[in-house]
Amino acid sequence: MAGTEAVTLEDACKLCKQYNINLYAYCPSVEMNIYTSKEKIASYKKAVKQLAGGKFYTGALENNTSSIVYEIKETKKTMQKTSKKTIITDQPKVFFICIVVIYTNLIIIEKRTRV
Repeated sequence: MAGTEAVTLEDACKLCKQYNINLYAYCPSVEMNIYTSKEKIASYKKAVKQLAGGKFYTGALENNTSSIVYEIKETKKTMQKTSKKTIITDQPKVFFICIVVIYTNLIIIEKRTRV
């Protein structure tokens, strides 16, 4: 809002599209923010929807929060293509049982050789 922008909104939206990043944008309405105008909001909305293929929300954040969170959760669910797998790589109980059996055998052998 203050100073020069490092990346223009259009360039940022194109990068989101290029790298397949889901873009969710929020801009307060004109009544809520002195830095925005209807023209700016229209250009933001156009850039987000057309250039990035994202979702654009405006108005009171309290009204939009649940729909934004729902959209993100649904997008995450649809992007998840693989099922979860559990791989057990460490089995210390097998090693422990082997040590106990070997130690027990050594004790038995030692006692038999003494007698």
